[in-house]
Amino acid sequence: MTALRTLLAAALSTALTLPTPALAAPAPAPAPAASVDWSSTFTPGGASAHLGDKKPNIIVIAANPGSQAAAATFRAALTASKKAGVVLDGQALGAVDSLDDRAIIERAKVLPVQQIVIVRVFEGSPGDPPSFIAMGYGADGNVAVALSGTAGVPLPEPELPTEVSVPEPAVDAASDAPKAPEESEEAKQARDVAENEYAAKRLGGTWGALRQGTPGTPITPTQFYAALGRDDLARQVDKRKKTRLGVALGGGIAGGGLLAVGLTFLILNSTATKYGPDFGPDDPLRGGTDRVRYPLSMPLSGALLGVGAALLIGMGVFLGVYKAHPVGRRETPGLIDGHNRELRKKLGLPPEQASVRLAPSLGASNGLVLFGRF
Repeated sequence: MTALRTLLAAALSTALTLPTPALAAPAPAPAPAASVDWSSTFTPGGASAHLGDKKPNIIVIAANPGSQAAAATFRAALTASKKAGVVLDGQALGAVDSLDDRAIIERAKVLPVQQIVIVRVFEGSPGDPPSFIAMGYGADGNVAVALSGTAGVPLPEPELPTEVSVPEPAVDAASDAPKAPEESEEAKQARDVAENEYAAKRLGGTWGALRQGTPGTPITPTQFYAALGRDDLARQVDKRKKTRLGVALGGGIAGGGLLAVGLTFLILNSTATKYGPDFGPDDPLRGGTDRVRYPLSMPLSGALLGVGAALLIGMGVFLGVYKAHPVGRRETPGLIDGHNRELRKKLGLPPEQASVRLAPSLGASNGLVLFGRF
């Protein structure tokens, strides 16, 4: 018994002296992401370094989540540089997060802008600042400039040339100075012919009031499509007009006829004087020998009346939805602008200069309205 007690005491002592396993310390919580200050990246000089001296109108578009702050700072830098004309944001284009650059350009090119800048921001590795890519396109969709960088790193600004004073050589005031070559008479005549042809073939106006030439002769939508060289759309107009005519005639004749027949017998039955209206085979007064019976009872007359009215309503809805012209009002300005640009290019004429002006708008919402010709 004494030996057993000795063994138990030894085992208990050994268990009490075993090392206790260390508990793992909780992982430190990740530090909250610091807000990014893009003002040091998009400085007025760096943002406007590639604009030149023409002061183009520009739209800057935030194209993915998280790029709104960078795009807003880019716009502010362009405005502060005073080297850009009107600087717009992309609110008028709606949601563009799911669109690629080509689709965004298609939406933006109808605006009176000469450059379209699409900004995308990408998160960096843990602890690293985010980076950006800003693609600049012309109104024709060609790439004008591609910028990339990191938040906090300024865009490079153009180096100013060092002024060096060079003594002017002593020359006679009457010496021959270099002159720009004068345009030959043949070139002037060719340019005048091209301008006259352009003035006669250019398109303008709005949907519902299309015009061709200067000041402009009213043209039909079919003539408009023919001027665009879109014979396929002109054929669709003829096909759609025939479909609309068929539905209008068929629906009008069938619906109007059923409506007239149902209404006629409904009135005849309701004005019957001796036995009253005929309500069909279940009418208890239907068996009278001297009763005047009409081909249609009250229920059948009402059914024909409802079917005729439904046909007329359906015809009206179809004609309201199924337009004769495959191109709507929103696409028309883009087609006109594209036609005029291609026509000038074909005739060897330079692009037309855009003109933009702002005017106050008073009404339900006060603000400014942008007018342009391009």
